[in-house]
Amino acid sequence: MRARLFTEQVKLTSAGQWDSVLQAVCGLTDDEVNPRKNNMPCPACGGRDRYSFMSIEDGNYICRQCGSGDGLNLMMKVLECSFTEAVEHTARYLGIERQSYSNQAQATVQLARIQDVNRERRQEQQQAAAREKQQQQAQAQQRAAYLLATAKPASPLHPYLVRKQLPPLGLQQQGSLLLVGLYSHGHTLVNIEYINPQGKKFGLKHGQRQGVYHRFGRDAWTVYVCEGWATGASIYLMDNQAVRVYAAMGKGNLETVAHIAREQNPESRLVLAADNDTHLINNPGLTDAIKAAEQVGALVMFPPAAAPASKQGMDFSDYYLANGGLSYGSM
Repeated sequence: MRARLFTEQVKLTSAGQWDSVLQAVCGLTDDEVNPRKNNMPCPACGGRDRYSFMSIEDGNYICRQCGSGDGLNLMMKVLECSFTEAVEHTARYLGIERQSYSNQAQATVQLARIQDVNRERRQEQQQAAAREKQQQQAQAQQRAAYLLATAKPASPLHPYLVRKQLPPLGLQQQGSLLLVGLYSHGHTLVNIEYINPQGKKFGLKHGQRQGVYHRFGRDAWTVYVCEGWATGASIYLMDNQAVRVYAAMGKGNLETVAHIAREQNPESRLVLAADNDTHLINNPGLTDAIKAAEQVGALVMFPPAAAPASKQGMDFSDYYLANGGLSYGSM
């Protein structure tokens, strides 16, 4: 009983500290206990690129060569020691000594105290992380405003626009990169999406990515919500710029942006313009759009499936190109 209580005390106290525990006890590096690092050399088995440290909360790790486990398990592998020895190593680092309890109730009270202390510590860590994230996003927001204000209007000859057969539609350009303004509630600029000539997309470091959109057009009776900028631009042009379109910049934002579009256009007809991902299991483009539409009382439309020989689905950017691109309106 005493051994179990001691082990439980060590586990509770080590929660959220496994990065420092493993560095001190096992000599692991910052990279080897960093959840943001992936495909690292494994410190236990020597595998070159199959190890990832998952969590400082419980020390969870995974190695696709030698298996996975928690912080104590990793310590056992690295030091080639037993479970009992790993617990003792961790206890010494944390300054935990074995205690004698006169009865089970006394031990239970002590464990409850440790749980309360750890809960408060985790809450403080979460609050500190939230404040840091908020500060970082505010800085990215200021940088986004500066970049859009100082960049030049995008060239219609940019390779991405040429390939998609789209005009700049108010985009800015910095060197070879297109700059797409990303907005959130209240149509507040919060981030930028860069698009390089090959079509690779990335945002500002620490910039907000959840619940953001890029909007085309003024107030209109018909309002569309779709996934990407090129898809939104294509829909906007196919409807002769007489509609409003929200590009949600990814499937993960569809539902949130659909709510924003409904709030900003309460009297309009709202339509979710889905990607038709016939090449993927469960057609996530259509499935996610239907789910978002149900939440806001919107209609759903989607382009026809691609030719049977194609291994890709079809979105409205593909449909626009298949029907003449920039010459669509004259057909």
